Amino acid sequence: MSDSKKSTREKAASARAAAEASERRRERTVRFAIFGVVALVVLGIIGAVLWTTRSKPAPTPENTALPAGVAAPGYGAPVGTATKPVLDVYEDFQCPACAAFEKAAGATVDELVANGQVKVVYHPMNFLDANLGNDSSTRAAAAFGCAVDAGVTLKYHDIVYANQPATEGVGYTDEQLKSFGQQAGLSGAQLDTFNACVDAKTYLGWPTLSNQAASENGVTGTPALFLNGSKLSNEDIASAEAFKAKILAAAGQ
Repeated sequence: MSDSKKSTREKAASARAAAEASERRRERTVRFAIFGVVALVVLGIIGAVLWTTRSKPAPTPENTALPAGVAAPGYGAPVGTATKPVLDVYEDFQCPACAAFEKAAGATVDELVANGQVKVVYHPMNFLDANLGNDSSTRAAAAFGCAVDAGVTLKYHDIVYANQPATEGVGYTDEQLKSFGQQAGLSGAQLDTFNACVDAKTYLGWPTLSNQAASENGVTGTPALFLNGSKLSNEDIASAEAFKAKILAAAGQ
């Protein structure tokens, strides 16, 4: 065999191998769009799948303290003055997809809540802690509980996502979580009480209880949105306009 033919065959084999490797990488990468924001997430989405298919919800934690207004069986923190419709949001503060949803739809949710057109119930979860090897989701959820007590639920929620670390797995420090309270408008004695609550990790068991509720409600990944108990489809959240229209229709507007 001539050197030129051998070289051609080697190049062809190398090209095939490269193409196959590229296809394998493509299959391992989960691509999804939320309101036109395309996110490339591996740990976030795969973590959600592993939580539902390979892991059982953790046993009830020793610390079962709950923030004001949070109760079984859903263990969600309600926001807004509306009584209906009710939008349940299951999320993990370390979830990149949840941050993408917040970036794209957070302003719409805030507007609907402010106008009394929807009641939002946030269910903070912590399943990504196991995937990422930290306890950041748990601590962020616990600090969120302190914000619920302080009456800055929505503001604190939005600030946490706005400051989600760019590198997945880095997580939030306790100092960051406390600083978010001040950014949410807390000061003086209110801020002192909030900081003490965060330091004491008062609501450390809350996200585990949320995990259990999510499992019972058939949540298979985050973010998961349920409107009046029915899970919203991809079509329902295909755009900010479609999402808002779905909420307003449920509100009879």
